[in-house]
Amino acid sequence: MDNYRFYLIFCCLSLLFCKLSGQDYTPGGIYYDSTGYVEYRAGNLPIILSAPHGGNLEPISIPDRDCPDCVTINDAYTKSITEGLYEELYERTGCYPHVIINLLHRKKFDANRDIGDAADGNPVVEEAWYAYHDFIDAAKNQVTEDYGRGFFLDLHGHAHTIQRIELGYLMSRDELQEPDAVLNTDAYLSESSVHSLVNDNIQGIDHADLLRGPYSLGTLLDEKGFPSVPSLADPFPQDDEPFFQGGYNTQRHGSRDDLGPIDAIQIEMNQDIRFNTNRRLELIDSLAYTSLEYYDRHYKDQFLGNYCNLIASVKGISSNEMSWSLYPNPALEYVTVRGLLSPIDLQIFNGLGQLIYSNSIQIDEPIYLNKLQAGIYFVHVIQEGVSLGENRLVLIKD
Repeated sequence: MDNYRFYLIFCCLSLLFCKLSGQDYTPGGIYYDSTGYVEYRAGNLPIILSAPHGGNLEPISIPDRDCPDCVTINDAYTKSITEGLYEELYERTGCYPHVIINLLHRKKFDANRDIGDAADGNPVVEEAWYAYHDFIDAAKNQVTEDYGRGFFLDLHGHAHTIQRIELGYLMSRDELQEPDAVLNTDAYLSESSVHSLVNDNIQGIDHADLLRGPYSLGTLLDEKGFPSVPSLADPFPQDDEPFFQGGYNTQRHGSRDDLGPIDAIQIEMNQDIRFNTNRRLELIDSLAYTSLEYYDRHYKDQFLGNYCNLIASVKGISSNEMSWSLYPNPALEYVTVRGLLSPIDLQIFNGLGQLIYSNSIQIDEPIYLNKLQAGIYFVHVIQEGVSLGENRLVLIKD
C-alpha cells in the first residue's frame, strides 16, 4: 500500500471517532478535522506546539495559492521536529504536550496567516483553517482547565545567513534595540505576546528580563548550545540583520490582546540545526527540557518533576485514574499503551464483545497484531486489580 493511500484510510477511519465541536479529547489521542488535513494530538501538559508550515501533502484537487505576496516555501523539518518534541516530552514526563500540525504543503495552505492569505479562497482550505485554530483553542481551554496557565510555541524555520534561533514575541528589531527601561513601559508591554506572563510570573521579573534576561527562553537555549536572539548573549538583532518577530498565530493565540492565560512565542529555527540530523536531535532534546524548565521558572515552581500528576493532585484523583491512550491508532502492525507508569493487564475484545487477546505487559511494550484481521477492536486495561477503562483501536492491514 502506498503512503498516500495509507494516509487516506488512516484519516477516514480516524474521522469515525472525531467531531471537532464538543469532542472530549483523550491525552495521547490523535484526531483529524473533517478535511483530514489538520492533525491534533491532545495533551495533558501546559505546553501547546504548532507546526503551520511543515506539511507535505499536495492534493491536485486543491490549487496552489496564488495570492499577492504569497509565500509557498515549506519550513523543512519543522513537522518532524514538532513530532520529536512530542515524543521527547512524553519520554521525560509520561505526559503529552498538545500538538497541532498542518499536513498540507504551504503551497496549498499557510496556517500562519489570516483566512484570506491562508486559503486563497479555496473552501476546503478555509475549512482546514477554521479547524486549525479551533484545535488550538481546544488545547488552550484544556490547559487552562488543567493548570490555569500555559504557553504556546509556534515552530518555524528561517533561511537567514546568521545561524541562530529567532524568538518572536511580536517585538520588532527596532523595538528590541530599545533599552530595558523602554521595553518595560506599558506601550511596549501591550504589544507583547507574553503580556500576561509579565504581569504575573513567580520570580516577579520584568518584560525585558523575560525577553533577554538570564531566565529568558533565548538564554536557556543559548546555554545549551543553541544561539538565540533575543537572549543575554545576543539581546537584539542589529540594523542590517533580518529578524522574524512573530506572526498571525503568535498574535491570535498569545496574551497580547486579551491578557488571557496562554502566552505565545514564535520559534524560528536556523538551517544548520534543521538540516543536520544530529543537531536536529540535539535541538529536540534541549528544547523539550527548556520548555519544562521555562514553565517551572515562570509559571509554577512545583511543576518540574511533577508534570501531569499535578493535575491529579488538583482534581483529587489517583495517578491510576489518569488517562491512557493507544499509539499508533489506527495501527498497522503493533500498538503500545501510553500514559501509565507501571505494568498492566491488557485485554482486547472484538466488535462482538469476545475476548481475543489477554496478557500482562510492560508500559511501552509493543503488542503485535499480526494475527488479527483489519477492523475495530476494544482494548481494556487493568492495573493492580483496578479497571482503567477501555479505548477503541482501529487496525489497518496492507
